[in-house]
Amino acid sequence: MAARFPDRPALTDADGTVSYGWLAERARAVTAALRGRVGPGAPVALRSGASRHALAGLLGILGAGACYVPVDPAYPPERRRHLLEDSRAALVLSSHELGPDPAERVVERVGELLLTARPAAAAPHEMPGDTAYVIYTSGSTGAPKGCVVGHAQVLALLDAALPLYGVGPDDVWTLFHSWSFDFSVWEIWGALLTGARAVNVDRSVAADPEAFAELLAEQRVTVLNQVPSAFGALVAETAATGGRLPALRHVVLGGEALVPDDIRRWWAADVAPGAAVTNMYGITETTVHVTYGPLTPETLAEGVPGRTPIGRPLDHLTVELRDEHGLLVAPGEPGELWVGGAGVGHGYLARPELTAARFPANPDGGRYYRSGDWAVAGEDGQLYYVGRMDGQVKLRGFRIELGEIEEQLRTVPGVSQAACLVESAGPAGGAERLTACLVADRAAAPSRAVREALAARLPAHMLPQRLVYLDRLPLTDHGKLDRRALASLSSAEGGPDRG
Repeated sequence: MAARFPDRPALTDADGTVSYGWLAERARAVTAALRGRVGPGAPVALRSGASRHALAGLLGILGAGACYVPVDPAYPPERRRHLLEDSRAALVLSSHELGPDPAERVVERVGELLLTARPAAAAPHEMPGDTAYVIYTSGSTGAPKGCVVGHAQVLALLDAALPLYGVGPDDVWTLFHSWSFDFSVWEIWGALLTGARAVNVDRSVAADPEAFAELLAEQRVTVLNQVPSAFGALVAETAATGGRLPALRHVVLGGEALVPDDIRRWWAADVAPGAAVTNMYGITETTVHVTYGPLTPETLAEGVPGRTPIGRPLDHLTVELRDEHGLLVAPGEPGELWVGGAGVGHGYLARPELTAARFPANPDGGRYYRSGDWAVAGEDGQLYYVGRMDGQVKLRGFRIELGEIEEQLRTVPGVSQAACLVESAGPAGGAERLTACLVADRAAAPSRAVREALAARLPAHMLPQRLVYLDRLPLTDHGKLDRRALASLSSAEGGPDRG
């Protein structure tokens, strides 16, 4: 795109707009700095918030044949350290203003980016040569795990999904999500590979629905990608103020379960009369999106009552519904989503046993991914999301292993037991919050100390909004945690940090 249309606007941020030629020139400088220092598929950590310079850095890493490992600078230091050590990234590309970590040696300054080396990095893992990125997701054992995804999987996604939207160089996309969240992969390449203009959404704007709505209108955004919780805040803002987004053509939702009432309010407020609304269920391990489900008043009213419509598999993927023994379920029965096809990633970085368990062999060749998500097929073949079969939840677009948070809670002095759950934050449902229930000596483990301890170890999206102190955790007759009873106890306590 840069060779054919170097002057075409590529990215708009708070400092203005840069062209495809500008991005390509800066990316080539990064590639030159990395050449000879990295092998095919080798990990290079990208420690930066989203910016024009960081986007050029990402492109430059890929241009050198390496893969990028996003390390969000907003993460706590301990988590950033874990991502660097677990990925064994020997090189780090970061924003100049962040500077190097004490354990790093400056190699070269590349424009506004800083390339540093980690001399103490362990010998690199064996990685497929076509690896494009390693994005870390929550892990049930207390540490995140890296999902390894190749260029072929990303291209298969784009080849299958982009034609469904009819997007092209006249479109304007938002870059809304952290690069540590794989929704960003769809945003970056959906824009750049079609010659469109991307609009970088600063985190302060993303957190302010009024400012975000103004940005969408000013920049005449045509393609908006949102997790339902963020979309709900935008709906509330535009419905209350009478905001209008006449340029918007597509709203693509994904990352967590829909809130149907928000979509109905969006339509009723006539915020974007020309915008189609689509739900795309997806998984990091299967490269962002799995299904495509156009939403209409009819699709929300019909189908399987109480279930979220997620549509049908994209053409490059297959979806089978299987029971806990791996057998296909009967029509109309709920089952675990087993995903196969060209989007299935390479597995988990240096986790062969977990990879073998979650990526079983497909008799037709390749591998499945066992999602842990349960769904049911309607009579017309449309899929409807049912829920999780384990301790994993989706909240604000991130898949979170409750076990990871519980493990960290149990390390806090004064806490003997802990269990987490996601519950409605209001009487009408909709918005959800993460609640942690503790069996603890409140004098030794006051809520402030618990929150400070977690904030030092976990990213913001994994921090409980509410703490509840209990005398004991409820158990079933079989001695297991009774999560239904736990939800009732949490609800009965009411209010924040009740004990």
